[in-house]
Amino acid sequence: MRFYQLRRLWLLIPLLLILTPMSSASISVDQSPSLVIYTYDSLLADPGYAFDRAFEVYAGLPNGSVQVNYLSDTGTILSRAIAEKNNPVADILIGIDNVLVHQAREENILTPYIPDGAEQLIDGLVDDLASDYLLTPYDYGVIALWYLNQEFEGDLDTEEFSLDQLLTEEFRSQLIVQDPRLSSPGLGFLLTSIALYGDDSDGILEGNWQDFWRSLSQETAITSSWGDAITRLYAEEDRTMMVSYTSSPAYGNCLWEDDTTTAVLPTVDGVQYGWQQIEGIGLVNNAPHTDLAMDFIDWFISEELQEQIHLNQWVYPARDGISAPDCYNTSIDPSTITPLNSLLSPDTVEQQLDMWLTDWEVSWIEGPVSSNDGLPINWIAALLLIPILRRRNKV
Repeated sequence: MRFYQLRRLWLLIPLLLILTPMSSASISVDQSPSLVIYTYDSLLADPGYAFDRAFEVYAGLPNGSVQVNYLSDTGTILSRAIAEKNNPVADILIGIDNVLVHQAREENILTPYIPDGAEQLIDGLVDDLASDYLLTPYDYGVIALWYLNQEFEGDLDTEEFSLDQLLTEEFRSQLIVQDPRLSSPGLGFLLTSIALYGDDSDGILEGNWQDFWRSLSQETAITSSWGDAITRLYAEEDRTMMVSYTSSPAYGNCLWEDDTTTAVLPTVDGVQYGWQQIEGIGLVNNAPHTDLAMDFIDWFISEELQEQIHLNQWVYPARDGISAPDCYNTSIDPSTITPLNSLLSPDTVEQQLDMWLTDWEVSWIEGPVSSNDGLPINWIAALLLIPILRRRNKV
């Protein structure tokens, strides 16, 4: 019985192949290019915009033609692209910022591409990221101090705020910073201090950035990430201020009509200063699908995508002329901010960053210096400096 049924089935197969039309859609799926993108897992993720599916619709591609590999952070994106550079898998990298761009350039994993619509990008962003379009800016955030209005204790004038105020016990005991070796906003805040105080006492403010961090290390809480910092901000009653972005108040206001938080920037002689963290999208060198990747980059700076930045990325779009939603009225208008990036050129950051991070580590561990003998107050911390200083001498 089973043999008879099997024999009938084999006899039917040729007839079925003749009578059943081949689906043109299935052929196109099999033969269609698959664009591969590496990015970080929070890109346009809150509450969420499916940019991969949106591009497929825009480009008339079958569903599933764009493959997005979400990685934990931009460092991992770089590491993977570098490991694969002799036989690239990805066509596009999204999320490399104006600090990590130097590593991407050194490793030769990207190729410059000037996208259609580049003339619509905000002045200055291209030069501060990559003037040769090794990366094209798609968004930017401005590093700021973000605090809870009702819980914060002390006098704070948002129009006359100075970094020096952070050095008082009242502010330090409420502040959370992120480790600049591990966190993008943490690094942005370090660069803010270096730009304002100057690397060789030639900054806008009087003082020394290393001394600023030595003093700040007293009582200030430090975390390894922005996520850990915000958890502490809302979990610990005595921690009411953290390093974040000027657009942070918009998040609560837009989603829940919560206007109980404020961002503040350092102000000097009536001018608000802020470090811009600029994120870019780049074409992988020898990408498997170069033409399609170029089309995607063109689309990523178009109005269609850029209009999603405010309410899904919670920073500012790189394209000029994209209006912020009304709920951004609790955030600082980026047009009123003077970028600090012009005080630290990309070349300077590339050349000095490793030394700055070592100096920061020394300053943070060393802590305040005694005014009597010039020795660190904490002798245990002084002993911890020995391996750091040895490592620095090898740089």
